[in-house]
Amino acid sequence: MKRPLDLLCLGEMLIDFVPVPAGSSLNRTRRLALAPGGAPANVAVAARRLGLGTGFIGSVGDDPFGRLLRDVLLQQDVDLSLFHLTRDSLTRLAFVTNDADERQRFLFYGNPGADVLLRPKDIRAGYLKSARAFHFGSISLIQDPAHSATLAAIAQARRFGLIISFDPNLRPHLWPSLRQAKRQILKALKFCQVLKLSDSEWEFLFPGQSFQTGLDQLWETGVQLVAMTLGGKGAMVANRQAIVKVEALPIKVVDTTGAGDGFMAGLILGILQKGTFDLNRFELLELTRLATVVGSLTCRRAGAIPGFPSLREVKENLRSLR
Repeated sequence: MKRPLDLLCLGEMLIDFVPVPAGSSLNRTRRLALAPGGAPANVAVAARRLGLGTGFIGSVGDDPFGRLLRDVLLQQDVDLSLFHLTRDSLTRLAFVTNDADERQRFLFYGNPGADVLLRPKDIRAGYLKSARAFHFGSISLIQDPAHSATLAAIAQARRFGLIISFDPNLRPHLWPSLRQAKRQILKALKFCQVLKLSDSEWEFLFPGQSFQTGLDQLWETGVQLVAMTLGGKGAMVANRQAIVKVEALPIKVVDTTGAGDGFMAGLILGILQKGTFDLNRFELLELTRLATVVGSLTCRRAGAIPGFPSLREVKENLRSLR
């Protein structure tokens, strides 16, 4: 019997090449470790580790890297009913630079990559109807046919009443211009109820505005919950009732790749558990602690997918916060 799906993630999956030892700069290392990556796929894996039934909607090349990515998702028990291998393009590659500026931490090769070739006809309404939540990022909005496929999936998710979450995951080098990136990301805000950004992405979208002052603008778009990650300083989360801040766990950081995706998975898990956005301050604090612990624990190991914690590890660390 096929297990029920809680969360569907749509977007890019690619190969990250991570400098060895972890944290080294790309121009000084002489060794690279291969790690599966791509923010939406990372969220699907991280959420599966936390016990949710997840599926990934996307396209990779029918090449050694693409087949490796498919096998990784299968090993992680992520549903691949709408996952495709194509011979029309190669799997995208990304090299982690470990630059201090988060927006410059990746160099991408293979642009456009096979992830761009997801098509509207690849989206099946019945598949989305079976889930509770839908997550997407901005990279699949850069060009067609993936742009149109993403909008088609969003339309179906809205039709069936799924909770929709959005992480812009800004990668400037992939966009024709930063002006187009900002326009498309701001346009996408009206489709989601849950928005997660890093502090640098907040400054890009809302320059000069504090987290508190920018919220009214977001509530007008229909967003119900906003999270801003602050790197080693933790995160801030707000709904229409309250704003809370939680510090990151005091752990030895090996690699921050995927920390935001782990945070996103924890946030989605908490929202699905609570079943509402109408949370008081204490409930919002619980939600933020959960997401922050998942994001923090992800940093203990090199690479995103190897670092995502189990639900048991998360619960143990949550108990230590109380």
